[in-house]
Amino acid sequence: MDNIGYYNGVFAPIDELMVPACDRGMYFGDGAYEAIRVEKHVPFAIDEHFDRLYDSLRALRIPFTMPRQELYDILMECARRVDADAIQLYFQVTRGTARRVHAFAPGATPNLMVFAYHYELVDIDVPRKVITLPDQRWDNCWIKSLNLIPGVLASQAALDAGCQDAILHRNGVVTECTAANLLMLKDGVVRTAPADGKIIPGVTRNHFLKLARENGIPVVEEAFTLDEAMEADELLITSTSVHGVRVVEIDGKPVCGRDLALAKRLQTLFRSYFWKSVGQ
Repeated sequence: MDNIGYYNGVFAPIDELMVPACDRGMYFGDGAYEAIRVEKHVPFAIDEHFDRLYDSLRALRIPFTMPRQELYDILMECARRVDADAIQLYFQVTRGTARRVHAFAPGATPNLMVFAYHYELVDIDVPRKVITLPDQRWDNCWIKSLNLIPGVLASQAALDAGCQDAILHRNGVVTECTAANLLMLKDGVVRTAPADGKIIPGVTRNHFLKLARENGIPVVEEAFTLDEAMEADELLITSTSVHGVRVVEIDGKPVCGRDLALAKRLQTLFRSYFWKSVGQ
């Protein structure tokens, strides 16, 4: 099969998976999530994704006590059941199942849900057009909570405008994209918003920055403005499945295209590291 779902010990095709109506994730979005790449049943950077998940759960005060090895085994069993080499693996933990009361439900135990499905990596040679929108997410968006409505609305607004993504900003200062980080290349320097709580601390973002530093490419973790983005040499979108896709249009205006060599170098550095990390 090309997909599998899992919920608290039960495996089923995603479209057939049954979840209790009173799971607090259903009516409060009371949980946290992660998504990782699995290539030929080998996960990429799974320890970093686990770190981020458990950080989010601690911040949300969700007492998820499952050992990492047990969680790893469940995730890999889900991946094993998918007949594909390229897999996206999504997993979330909610506070538990209980009647709807805003405060924490005494006695509720966390629920684990997993989706594993065939999904190819995004083609890094196909650039994107984007729009700009105010960042309307909550102030703790470093926590990967299930409350993603602002991103959902922004993604749809981009599609409605004939674009593939949106650059979010707070009073003209760029944060990131709807579900990805954004790197700016200018005068040979990689610049991106700092992981200061206003962005998701992206695993792929962190590897791009690490590889740049290791290869003598200057990195500055400092926010930039929309005006600076319009004058960037290149803008690269990074996420779990998006490995440095270039931006070529913002709000209908052509941008970037001034340092294709550096953009390609960064893409190649990451993809080489990625494939080596998964044993290919």
